[in-house]
Amino acid sequence: MASEREAGNRRRRDSAGQIQKVIEASVGVEDRIDDGLFYGHVVQALDTWRGVDFTMRNRAVGRGWIPFVGKPEHDETPEAQASRLERNYRLNGEEKDALEVMRLHPVGRIAFVAGLVAARIYRFPAWKNSFFDEHAVRVDLVGETEQIVTTAVELRDQRAVLGPQPTGALRDDPDIVGVYVEKARILDRRADALMDRLTAFDDYRKVVADIQKMVDKQAWLHRVSDIDDFEHEVRANTDLHKADSMRATTAESALLSSVYLSSLEPLTARLTVTEA
Repeated sequence: MASEREAGNRRRRDSAGQIQKVIEASVGVEDRIDDGLFYGHVVQALDTWRGVDFTMRNRAVGRGWIPFVGKPEHDETPEAQASRLERNYRLNGEEKDALEVMRLHPVGRIAFVAGLVAARIYRFPAWKNSFFDEHAVRVDLVGETEQIVTTAVELRDQRAVLGPQPTGALRDDPDIVGVYVEKARILDRRADALMDRLTAFDDYRKVVADIQKMVDKQAWLHRVSDIDDFEHEVRANTDLHKADSMRATTAESALLSSVYLSSLEPLTARLTVTEA
């Protein structure tokens, strides 16, 4: 049973790791952040994993912005929510340790990558396109991340309750072993389902990435559409004609200048003799 569980953990870890690798490779230079900083959705995932209220970060009081203000004074606005997600956070030592624990945990890795997927989607310029609202296909990134991480937390806690395989006399008790195997397998099935949900979330990211490519393509084509092919072709031919005419003039000038200079030689000789 232990080897079966470990194989499942390894399979899910590798799958989540592959998604992470693709996302990190897809981030353009303009979207990269400095080492030590973390995207808002990743910090949201971390806070949910730790049982901390993410909305406690970057709270709004009246019209001003100050961090870590208690709830009674807080005015939660769409602007506050957007600013909280758009920020890049520098974590303290305790938070960094918690993030590393989450990354290394069998289901915590899924939670961490969910934050990465949401952050990548959120930072596509096309994500602000009205297309997603007009066709009712905009996913609630905060909600999806919250649900995936919350499930990961439940699995983490339930796995801790189940603990390792029974030892001692309990190991030989068929009832104990049967219940343990049943519970372990149902938790593994739920972990597989959670990994499938993360994969589906990443598939949505790929669709948004494709939409971004199409938007970029259309913008490029629109920009270059101001270049009139026919007009430039006419002008190019005109310039070529003028170039040929200029070459002909140049050749004619060279020939005439040669004749002219030759005619000056006798005169130059006579002038030289006279002066002598």
